[in-house]
Amino acid sequence: MKPSIHVKRSALVEQPLKTSAATGATLACMGLGNAIPLMHGSQGCGAFAKVYLIQHFREPIPLQNTAIDQIAAVMGGDDNLFQAIKLLCEKHQPELIMVMTTGLTEMQGCDLERVVREFRQACPQFAATQVVAVTTPDFSGSMQTGFASAVEACIQQLLVDKSDVIQPKATCAEQLNVFCSVALTSADLELIERYCEAFGFKPIFVPKLSDSLDGHLAAGDFAVSTTGGTSLSQLAALANSSASIVIGDSMRGAAKILEKYFAVPSHFVGMAMGMQETDKLVMLLSQLSGKAVPQWLTRQRQRLQDALLDCHFILSASSCAMALEPDAALGYSQLLSEVGAVLDTCVTTVNLPAIKQLKAKQVVVGDLSDLSERVADYALVVGNTHCANLCEPTIPVLRAGFPCHDRYGNSDILQVGYEGARARLFAMANLLKAYHQDEVAAHYSDYRFEPESCQQSTIN
Repeated sequence: MKPSIHVKRSALVEQPLKTSAATGATLACMGLGNAIPLMHGSQGCGAFAKVYLIQHFREPIPLQNTAIDQIAAVMGGDDNLFQAIKLLCEKHQPELIMVMTTGLTEMQGCDLERVVREFRQACPQFAATQVVAVTTPDFSGSMQTGFASAVEACIQQLLVDKSDVIQPKATCAEQLNVFCSVALTSADLELIERYCEAFGFKPIFVPKLSDSLDGHLAAGDFAVSTTGGTSLSQLAALANSSASIVIGDSMRGAAKILEKYFAVPSHFVGMAMGMQETDKLVMLLSQLSGKAVPQWLTRQRQRLQDALLDCHFILSASSCAMALEPDAALGYSQLLSEVGAVLDTCVTTVNLPAIKQLKAKQVVVGDLSDLSERVADYALVVGNTHCANLCEPTIPVLRAGFPCHDRYGNSDILQVGYEGARARLFAMANLLKAYHQDEVAAHYSDYRFEPESCQQSTIN
């Protein structure tokens, strides 16, 4: 049964859910090695994105800004962008600079590709630094679309546009591309890497946030560029992989570019959340490698089966809602469906064809105010910190999506695979258990009495 979809059209958003596409592109750049994200806009645009990501990940974000002032806002900011790229190349010598636009520079009509081309002609001494231009206006798309656009721009501009003639590729059978949605955490990437290695593959993750935004301490006091992630040499090797695995509907476009120009077959496995989608991922890896499924993976599947049995007593038929980006919403709706929960309402950010696959009664493309009217009708809500501020303490909220800055470690929570599904099921069940109230109130008989009400009789 397809959900009913309502696209909210309002001139005023009081409780926003989505974040700008430029913030998503910045996050994608953080998953690339020795890179600097450069936001072409005012200082406020860059400051918001930087604080937003720092609060969620609790890690430094080396975001730079072209600092468009009131004069450049009227006269044009091409010179600001040119000088910013030149300064970063001179002072920091990064391998990659990713330039993304904002609403201000998009309204100006800035031509990023022309400015980058003029910079290349004027400053050939900086040829070693790659510059990728991404169009990410604030008034279009969301964090998810900006993240995906940044990855597509890297594939197109660093692989396709650099090749005058596409040469026949020398396929590396053990090499596998893994395109990762913005909804995946660092723990998710490491688990998927373990799954791939169990079948003898050497995966290249695009991008790889687990190297740069999780569990490491930099040697120096300050880093001007990203301290981990997918290197440019690994990006260049994507064309030689035997196949691409796509996790998240938003990443299909990047994999299709490789498939079109370099004949690298792509395989979509959903969000790899829940038993059904994880089975699909595991069987795909087995098919591509020609190897049997390892015993430890079979054991993890059995543990998930037991968790589904344990949790269905409290989660089954429970009325739930969620407020997430489309990729994350698709993953969590699959998990809730498998345990028998009823997803009544799903609020998401952009109207994409994929939301028709959501296992929900109704889907609203809107903001958090679409949940506030019916909060009391739900037993559980899945959403971010702003969603929790709206619903708690009346209704429990399972933290997911961006931003989650009121809990430690939420950027490193495991969601995918058999292990991730099991952990998320237990987390949801525990929330419902903590908020559970007995349906039938305790009955006190009219004839009940306490010992204090009795008078002690004395016998003479």
